[in-house]
Amino acid sequence: MKLKILAKNHAFTLIEMMIAIAIAFAILGVTLTSSISLEKSFNSVDNYFATHMQQIRIVDYLARDVRRGFSVTSSVDKQTVTVKIPRYIIQAGDSDATPSTIGTPRSPKLAISSGDYNINYGTTATNQISTVVYQISGSSILRTEDGVVTTIASSTDNLIPETVDVELANTEYTTTAITFKPISVADRNGTVVYSTAYLRNRRRSL
Repeated sequence: MKLKILAKNHAFTLIEMMIAIAIAFAILGVTLTSSISLEKSFNSVDNYFATHMQQIRIVDYLARDVRRGFSVTSSVDKQTVTVKIPRYIIQAGDSDATPSTIGTPRSPKLAISSGDYNINYGTTATNQISTVVYQISGSSILRTEDGVVTTIASSTDNLIPETVDVELANTEYTTTAITFKPISVADRNGTVVYSTAYLRNRRRSL
């Protein structure tokens, strides 16, 4: 007589299945939450650096124009900056333009006015001076040169120029502070850029 061994079939109980499914959903939820948080973190960092690059760009543009300008004026609300810049290159339509001189640089001349030295580039006729205007438009900073508009920064909060009158302050530089708001909702620390531009041309009334 042979003994017959019955095979035992093992299976998960309903309670065990429910616990396993709950654990799986918990792990999936943690994974999704971590992925979303990581993506938001990367986007915030990317947007912050993108904003910072715009800060550097606007400061470079403004400092360059202020440095070259004959005169710099700002509006009462400090939202608009107007810079008068000599045209270093002779262009068609200028009063001193000839077919052979168009596209060539002007020769600066040294003049003394009221005991101070001025560097002149031709005459101060209107067609020999470019007008550059920086202004806030919505959340962007626009640079307009002789009617040509260029958007040089977005996500801006304020354009706050602090121009120094060299006649009164007896200095050779102008300082500028520009405030930006982050593209993402974040702390405002580190969103103000300060710049000091040393002047190439003496300030004058134009």
